[in-house]
Amino acid sequence: MTITFIAHSTPEPALYGAMAAILAELRALPLCHFPVSHDARCYPNACQHVTAQGHALTSGLVWLERLTGRGAGEESGIESLIYRALKEDVVVPLREPLSAELTALIAEQGIEIESLTVVRNQDKFQLEDGITGKIRSNGWGRDAFGRWALGPVSQPVMRAGKTLRVALVGDFTEQRDSYPAMLAALGDAADALAMNIDVIYVTPSLAGSQLDATLSDVDGIMLPGATLTRSDTQAGQLATATWALENQTPVLGINQGMHQMVTALGQKILGLERVVMHGPSTLGSLQTALPLAENTQPRLGNHPVMTRSGSLLANKTGDEFMLRYNQRRYLNPHLLAELENAGLIVSGYDESGEQAQAVELNNHPFFMGVQGQPELMSRRERPNPLLMAFLQQVRQGNRDRDISHAALTQSVRLKHPHLLMG
Repeated sequence: MTITFIAHSTPEPALYGAMAAILAELRALPLCHFPVSHDARCYPNACQHVTAQGHALTSGLVWLERLTGRGAGEESGIESLIYRALKEDVVVPLREPLSAELTALIAEQGIEIESLTVVRNQDKFQLEDGITGKIRSNGWGRDAFGRWALGPVSQPVMRAGKTLRVALVGDFTEQRDSYPAMLAALGDAADALAMNIDVIYVTPSLAGSQLDATLSDVDGIMLPGATLTRSDTQAGQLATATWALENQTPVLGINQGMHQMVTALGQKILGLERVVMHGPSTLGSLQTALPLAENTQPRLGNHPVMTRSGSLLANKTGDEFMLRYNQRRYLNPHLLAELENAGLIVSGYDESGEQAQAVELNNHPFFMGVQGQPELMSRRERPNPLLMAFLQQVRQGNRDRDISHAALTQSVRLKHPHLLMG
């Protein structure tokens, strides 16, 4: 049996393991991976990929599931890797080429080793033989949504209509280099709908007139959950959620992004600054008089969501659907009850029917939040229905505004044309 080691000396979490995943897909081989660490100061969301079984892994391993449909599984040690390689060929990503010590240890077991290195030529990535130096693969690149493609990177579908602007709270490098799943999933949904979308990044520090100027011409807003790692990002999410609420702009909140949406509504309706989740920590500087649950068990991996009959969520997903979770906090049920009179409804519950997993606002074009991470279940040929529902409303809202604008600016034809004569 053979272990193919693919070394990629890169600090970006989104690149780590990507070329190994591509080779594993091409050769129909399993991929094993060792524990890996990243610079948390530069890449705070480096380990936010969660598998269906609930393993939290480096974010770049999302590409294995997207390309092959197989999850990356748990992290391996050298002993478990050797045991598996005695039975079948495997592919293993590395940060640096395999050490001489580990090479000797594996060779002693009668296992062959193939060493490849990822080399970059402008915007293309290839595999180079570690012994001969020969290039062993074609050039792979990333498209506008960070997804991998062989050869020239081009639009995969014929697109129609005007380009719509979707605001995404967070930094471009964070979304592309640290946590690539959200951008890729947006691209999947846009492909399926043959839409042209332009992603506008809303930096967390924007506020007041600067935020108004940035969001004034957007068609929809995404509040991703994986970027809520600093208090300034949390404040930026809250300010953007408030803007979407006040300006009737379609908005989809993911995980902690949903919490910020409910916070924004709570502040508008109740006039109070409250934390809207139970859990071990608070949202930035917000304070609450409500008790917090202690030692909440994280909800990781795939779990079913039961939808509320008649809700928009039920209309888009059915009575029950599966959602990937990376949940460590949950919404405050007392505050949710207070906001029901304002039109907020809980549209999704966990298996017990007690914990809220999705909310929506019935007097808003599209104000939906979900507790899970739908982007982690998206693939190019199978986009997530929640993201598609959001983009469909973004497109419809833009069309409605165009019609309203045309009606307001269209000249009225008089019954007696001669009255127009000077």
